[in-house]
Parts: sequence; C-alpha cells; structure tokens
Amino acid sequence: MSATNSYTRRKPPKPVPVITYTGATDAIDIRGADNFILNRAGAVDAATLAAPTTVLDDGREIWVRNGTTQANTITISAGLGGSGASYTVLTFLAVVAANVRLRAWGGAWYLVGQYGITVS
Repeated sequence: MSATNSYTRRKPPKPVPVITYTGATDAIDIRGADNFILNRAGAVDAATLAAPTTVLDDGREIWVRNGTTQANTITISAGLGGSGASYTVLTFLAVVAANVRLRAWGGAWYLVGQYGITVS
C-alpha cells in the first residue's frame, strides 16, 4: 500500500474593507465594512454605534481598533445586550493596541472580545 501526500494550498486572504474615522463624533456605519479604526489625531473621537437590524445583522461581527494613543469612546445607543441606559460607553485605553469585537444578535450588540476597553 502506498501513501499519498495531498494538501490544500491556502489562498491569500481577501482584502477586507476597513473604514478609518478621524472626526470628533463619528457615527460608525456598518453597511460598508466590518473593520473600523478610530484614528483622530491629537484629540478623542467620541464615536457612536446604532443598534443593529434584527433580521439583516444577526450574527454579524465588527471589530473596532484604536488607531491613536487617545482614549477614544464608542457610545452604543441601546447599550450592550440591549441593556438601555446601562453599559452604553466603551472607552479605549490610550494605546494603539486597544480594540473591541462586537456581535449583533436580536437587535443588540454583545461583547465578544476586547483588549484595553472599559465598559460603563
């Protein structure tokens, strides 16, 4: 019996659209991408994130990274998990490595993973 060696060559990753925000109060728009960078130079970006659409966005994940050494924030209109007034602000540690991954489910955002984020 002879052994055969077979393998599948990995394809290079597809380019992923990344939207970079540089304003003072950007509204994160999930229609065009799933990867975002908050990159306002010299001052904080107080970004906002609207609740996801229940049918269209269920299961969708987004990743938001800090692009500067500013303590940028994201205010989630309905709060994490749809909690309303609680758990609405994500504050980034003032390092470029700070990031957050959120998943949409049932019209709300849920925290999947984070580094250097404070939730309040």
